[in-house]
Amino acid sequence: MAIIVLEEPRRVMSTDFGPGRPEPRMGVIHAAPADPSIPGDPADQTFCGKDTGGMEKVPYSASRPGASWYPQNLSQWVCPRCATALRSA
Repeated sequence: MAIIVLEEPRRVMSTDFGPGRPEPRMGVIHAAPADPSIPGDPADQTFCGKDTGGMEKVPYSASRPGASWYPQNLSQWVCPRCATALRSA
């Protein structure tokens, strides 16, 4: 099963109290199955049931069978529901 790693974007207002636009911050990392009709694109929902429409792809794929589905440097942002769903699959 091909897994697409996605980031749920999160934007916060700057802390300088000045005018401006929200700044991007690291959001939750989700996993979604690959869309069978469009290789390289995610299916409509993540493994935890969220809509993938507004999420951004993370440029990562597991280097070998049994490797983690997400990059290790992003482990603190991994969606626990996606991780549980993949462990039980």
